[in-house]
Amino acid sequence: MKKKMVLGLMVGTLTLGIGTGALAATGLEPIKAYLNSKISLKMNGTTVTAKDANGKTVLPITYNGTTYLPVRAVGELMGTDITYDSVTSSVNIGGSNESAPPSETNKQTLSSLGAAVLGTSDWHTKDPGETSYKGKDYKDVYLHTDSAKLGNSFQIMTQKKYSKLHLELATIAGSQEIKVIDHNNTTLKTFTVAPESGLIGVDIDVKDTDFIFIEIVDEDPGSSLFVPLTTSYLIK
Repeated sequence: MKKKMVLGLMVGTLTLGIGTGALAATGLEPIKAYLNSKISLKMNGTTVTAKDANGKTVLPITYNGTTYLPVRAVGELMGTDITYDSVTSSVNIGGSNESAPPSETNKQTLSSLGAAVLGTSDWHTKDPGETSYKGKDYKDVYLHTDSAKLGNSFQIMTQKKYSKLHLELATIAGSQEIKVIDHNNTTLKTFTVAPESGLIGVDIDVKDTDFIFIEIVDEDPGSSLFVPLTTSYLIK
């Protein structure tokens, strides 16, 4: 039987030691599937190897006659950003969980806006030694390390000009709890960023805000927060 090839998520073996009730609460359902090492991937006629965020080769999975490919690995091969939003438990293909991508006239990266929204922060760096994450150079980032940077927050000036902020964030060597608050000290969103989640995307409603703070409220010792400004953006 000719197998149907689809783009799917590879889910790790997380069921060991989890009771039936707890498993149901996670949304996971146990299945019997097979790693399929006989299937090769080709792009434009050239054989390629799918790898995870740590550079380890990942294989397709065959289940009930359908073959599933690791979405992040295939996205990287195709040059498409794949991010995970832990707040909504959603995978964003193309860097946004919008039903349709915002037009270029309404979407402006934090890097392109520069001082108009970023102001000054000792987190800000364009040092090539600090702007890369998992082999990709983002050129312009906010980087916070508890040993090198002062303060636990950075500010974005929205000036009531924008409706939404899309932030991309990752942590290195430890998890962090993040809170987003506005100029009235109202909490807009809280979420956790963990190394195993890779680069995640978070959307925040910033309509009618003058400015917002992204604050680290709790962090593992030795952890670092990485925020690429070239892929984080504001929408009017």
